[in-house]
Amino acid sequence: MGDLPLEALYRKYRPKCFNQIIDQEQAKLVLQNAIKKNKVSHAYIFAGPRGTGKTSIARILAKALNCPNRVDYEPCCKCDSCLAIDKGIHPDVIELDAASNRGIDEIRRIRDAVGFRPMMGNYKVYIVDEFHMLTREAFNALLKTLEEPPEKVVFVLATTNLERVPPTIISRCQVIQFKNLSEKNMLQHIKNVAQNEQMSIDEEAALIIVKRASGSLRDALSMLEQVSSYAQDGKIDVSVVEKALGLVPTKAVEDYIEAILKGDIVGLVKLIDEVYDHGYDVDQLVQMSLEFLEKKISENPSKEYIDLARKIFDISKDLRYAENKRLILKLLSTNLAQQYRKTEAQPAVVESKPKTSLSENSNVQPQQPTQPQQIQAPESVTKEEKGSGEIEKVLEYLKTVGDIALFVALSQAQIKVKEKEIEISFLPTQKFQYEYVKQKTFELEFLLKSLLKKDFTIKLVIDEAREKEILKKLRQMFPGKVQIEE
Repeated sequence: MGDLPLEALYRKYRPKCFNQIIDQEQAKLVLQNAIKKNKVSHAYIFAGPRGTGKTSIARILAKALNCPNRVDYEPCCKCDSCLAIDKGIHPDVIELDAASNRGIDEIRRIRDAVGFRPMMGNYKVYIVDEFHMLTREAFNALLKTLEEPPEKVVFVLATTNLERVPPTIISRCQVIQFKNLSEKNMLQHIKNVAQNEQMSIDEEAALIIVKRASGSLRDALSMLEQVSSYAQDGKIDVSVVEKALGLVPTKAVEDYIEAILKGDIVGLVKLIDEVYDHGYDVDQLVQMSLEFLEKKISENPSKEYIDLARKIFDISKDLRYAENKRLILKLLSTNLAQQYRKTEAQPAVVESKPKTSLSENSNVQPQQPTQPQQIQAPESVTKEEKGSGEIEKVLEYLKTVGDIALFVALSQAQIKVKEKEIEISFLPTQKFQYEYVKQKTFELEFLLKSLLKKDFTIKLVIDEAREKEILKKLRQMFPGKVQIEE
């Protein structure tokens, strides 16, 4: 591989003119027509994700406005003005990072300087990056200048968070939305850069970089540079990319999916421990599993892959705020694998509970029930009340495709279905389950409405009388072994 310049790749390959810009067709069309017709606005807001070309296009706009050799909308990129803008030393093109210069004093300096005529070119162009970070006082100071700007002055305000910009500012600017770059165009660009830098990179390895960049070309080029430094012989394949970026190996991701589909709980626990012990992020394992399934679904949109992807996505949401992520991932993943286990693996599970209509094998009877049947899921629905079948439908949904934690909590409750109300009662010893269902009340009411096509309200109850009745029955079943404290 040839000698790399000290300049970072994302700076070296920053677009210098409009025809070098990847995607962003709307931004290019608006600005090109405005330049050709000499109807450039006094203020633009460039809004969109990071690394999508907002600052680069702002510089190209500044070059086009000040280039003496411009053809239609395209600057020559060779004159003193264009070269000075590329180097960041043009006296009439002022760039400000609002993330570190967000106070009113910086905006006042801009406001005081806009009245002076351009020194070198035809226009003064102010490029304010991350301008949503300005303070309220700074926004107010900028407002008057945007409302009545001097001639030959153009503001380009770039932001990744348009929601934080005051409406009074937005109403005085033309807003141009930037989007994430397409994977296809980014992949081709990465391959071209690699070729120019005499790097040998596999397409699969380049695709991993593109996916990790999530639409940001700057991030993709930064990762390419990092990977090229890691590759000792200059050859970049999938394993090199995974090691250089600290990614979970593809083989581990495939094994994780396979273990779930096979119901291999032991292998699944071992795999998660190995991933964690090797220093990989378990969140990343889940995220890469979703990407793996996305690829599989595009090749074969089977119901199995689609259902599994949705369930793993639910796991990713539960992991987001978990403290012990390895433990939570183990529990949630093994619970998911349990759903894919073969029928012959179920009797041991069923035997530990009284028979319920939701059991995978309803013919298996418990030999020694250790708990009264009143607190089991379907049996807990009062027989005299109508709608037990409806509740079973909801519980079955929660068990197979919904919130398994909510299913477990409801399975330990007594449920009574009335005309417009569902009463869910817990024992005093089930305070945790009570609180969990209480947090999920809104979601549960929405689920009831979606599945049953009825409007129900949820009533939660702590039933102390039922607990005493259960204890009395236990004392009758096990004389002298159960003590009841009044």
